[in-house]
Amino acid sequence: MADIKLQQIKSLYGELAGLLSQLPMAEKSRWVSKSTGDLYNLTVDELIKLSDTNYARLKLTDNDKSDYSNDDNDFDTSNLRAKLGALVKRLEEEYGFNKSVASAHSAPVIVTVNQNQEVTLSVTPIQQIIDSADDDEIKKELEELKTILETTKNPEKTSGILNKIQQISWEVFIKVLPIVLEQLGKRTSY
Repeated sequence: MADIKLQQIKSLYGELAGLLSQLPMAEKSRWVSKSTGDLYNLTVDELIKLSDTNYARLKLTDNDKSDYSNDDNDFDTSNLRAKLGALVKRLEEEYGFNKSVASAHSAPVIVTVNQNQEVTLSVTPIQQIIDSADDDEIKKELEELKTILETTKNPEKTSGILNKIQQISWEVFIKVLPIVLEQLGKRTSY
């Protein structure tokens, strides 16, 4: 019975991570519909019942409503992203979900091959690349790439983001490419 409960919690985690990956950035849309906020709150309620853990402080309330929408019932995108992101991370910590992306956050790997010349490949964790980026546009693209690699691993979206990164900064593109190749190689379905 405990395995079934854990699988149901993992399914809810997947639903939440999927919702997070589909939410627009606040710069693109300052509000999300009431139905999206209600879906999130219903998922949190279900999670509370299944896990026997109180996540109620991460639910959306009237204080999270948007001042930017014409509909008083719509929710502020930043508020939903913050609460949803916090809940997804908490579930990852509590249940060990999403361990497959741990390698993207681990220490750099350095490979050296000597054969009349030396070739060195250094893989920097994506969060370290994000933290070191000076350009806000690069940071935004890297955050989106990180989310895709952690959730859907969608090659089309990944390719589009890589193309944008390459156009902005060849240096960042070269740093990110090994991470993308490693993560997309772990896809279970094609």
